[in-house]
Amino acid sequence: MFLLAAKKTGDETFILLRVQRDARLPTSSASDETRQKGIEASGNEGPWAGQLDEWARDQLSLHALECSVLGTFLPDGSDYRYAEDIANYYAVHELMVWKPDATTLDRIVNHRHRTNDILAKHPAKTKIGRTRFAAAELSTAVSADFCLNATDMLKRRTVYLGMSRSGKSNGVKIVAESVYRLREQNPDHRVGQLIFDLNGEYAQDNPQDGKGLHRIHEGSGRARTREVATYGLSVPDWDESRKVMKMNFYGDVLPGPRERWSQTNVQTSLSQLMAGREIVRGFMADETARYTTAFRDVDLAPPSNISSDRGQQIRFRRSILAYQTALAAAGLQPPAWEPSVAGLFSKELVDAMLADDKNKNSDHRDSYRQAAKILRRNVQTVTWQNLQIVFTALDKFIRDRKSAFSAFDDDYTSRSTSTGESWAEPRFRAVIRIFESHNGPRSFQAASEQHDPGSSVDFADDVVKDLRDGKLVIIDQSSGEPRQNRDAAERIMWKIFRAQQELFRTSQQAVSRPDQDDEMKNHMLVYVEEAHNLLPRAGGTDTLQTVWARTAKEGSKMNIGMILATQAPSSIMPEILSETDNWILSYLNSERERKVIAGYMDFKDFLDQIGKVSEPGFVRIRTLSQAYTVPVQLNKFRIGDAVATTS
Repeated sequence: MFLLAAKKTGDETFILLRVQRDARLPTSSASDETRQKGIEASGNEGPWAGQLDEWARDQLSLHALECSVLGTFLPDGSDYRYAEDIANYYAVHELMVWKPDATTLDRIVNHRHRTNDILAKHPAKTKIGRTRFAAAELSTAVSADFCLNATDMLKRRTVYLGMSRSGKSNGVKIVAESVYRLREQNPDHRVGQLIFDLNGEYAQDNPQDGKGLHRIHEGSGRARTREVATYGLSVPDWDESRKVMKMNFYGDVLPGPRERWSQTNVQTSLSQLMAGREIVRGFMADETARYTTAFRDVDLAPPSNISSDRGQQIRFRRSILAYQTALAAAGLQPPAWEPSVAGLFSKELVDAMLADDKNKNSDHRDSYRQAAKILRRNVQTVTWQNLQIVFTALDKFIRDRKSAFSAFDDDYTSRSTSTGESWAEPRFRAVIRIFESHNGPRSFQAASEQHDPGSSVDFADDVVKDLRDGKLVIIDQSSGEPRQNRDAAERIMWKIFRAQQELFRTSQQAVSRPDQDDEMKNHMLVYVEEAHNLLPRAGGTDTLQTVWARTAKEGSKMNIGMILATQAPSSIMPEILSETDNWILSYLNSERERKVIAGYMDFKDFLDQIGKVSEPGFVRIRTLSQAYTVPVQLNKFRIGDAVATTS
């Protein structure tokens, strides 16, 4: 609990103390002896204190408390300001010490010491719980409501540390609600919030909450379409507005041989293909076979001279078509458009594959002939199944020393006076290596769960847009596989990081609202549960490679705040913890984990309680605004029953 100490006269300051434990007085030994004599004299037949004289009873009534000295409240006009040290020491007999009443306690626990750079104009206090100094505290004990300054979370790092079932999810919902409520004070104070929902407890209704966090707009009667966006792998009956987290891995059709080429239109056509490719690479991360690693690691970015070099256009189209054919071979449903081979395979190549005299010693002569006949018969469009036959044969044809490819390629390079490159450049060779074995495309067939041939946009771009619009965005990952969830979350975070980074670099606001104060523009707050699975491990050598570490360390300047929830403080890099401004600490049963937090702020004062009391929602809070930690019993999150509009 808190105590206040002040000199009787001559000093208007108040020293703030926190009780730690009882302490022994210099006369404690004599008091113990007196107490023992009284007990013996009573013979257990009455109160032993009755055996002592009044002076002895007065002496035994004296007790001592060991306290931490937190700082000083100093007069500042009509109010008080706080200093985190003390200027004067006084003899004990000159000091008065007392326990604060409810009014004074409220001023102590809700005193603002620091400020965020956006706080001065936008005070925002939301009641999220009440003070609670002990689990055994009576309901009649003096307490005060604890108010969270929601803007403390913006641009800052927050950690919520506690064991499973200690109320972390409830606490996350309370914080998210507090930040969301900023718009109630000013409609333009719309902070985009993103929650990766591993278990579906935020994107789905929960009887314990009355309604799920995804219905937060209903409490104020706002339209869902403007306030909340949910994402998932499927659309449930109870959330028909949910956006599906799938994309078209094939991308759109590239420009034809007679159409205009540019870096812009090529990148636009292949934006979803490139995004899907990162997912494919994630599924193939553990592959070791040469034919799969070559396909996985090949660079499919368009060449810099794609707009002016017709030869590069043909080569690039050929590689992309081979990649798309591999997707079809893996079982990913093809798009509605038909693939075209126009201008990609010359008559000379087809003739070389048909040349029986030059391929007679090859074991795959029949495969070459079958592929050549497909190309000769279908000079414009072919089926995806026939393209699998073609690229499987081409892979063998190019690598087969007994085939006619070497002779064809020598003639081709001698005629290619501009570059002298082989017909089969390294990129194309790497892509078609996947057809070396039937197991090649199977290595990423699980990616089909995230593929939708009818998708027209990358959902990660939609997430960024929703956040820019100030929505609460919930990614429901309850039906995804762990690796699939991690890869999707990482890709979304890179989109967010790079989008905010671009705003920071150019100092331009992509979503401009002239009537909104500059400090409140384009803020985003990302919630990361089970952060120990995503952030680099403490003691690791690579501190900035992952998007999570970079966002945690660099996000502040780009208006990205992060809330990291974990049961393992030791798993978070000390460099991140040392730059954390907001702390919420609940039950930690591991002494090793408690030792980690003992080195920060004033948390060592609470180590015994954190390791002993496991009641859900009983936390110790210290935010950017506070100069000391306050023990709080969090409220239970619950959405009201106001009727929301639906348009």
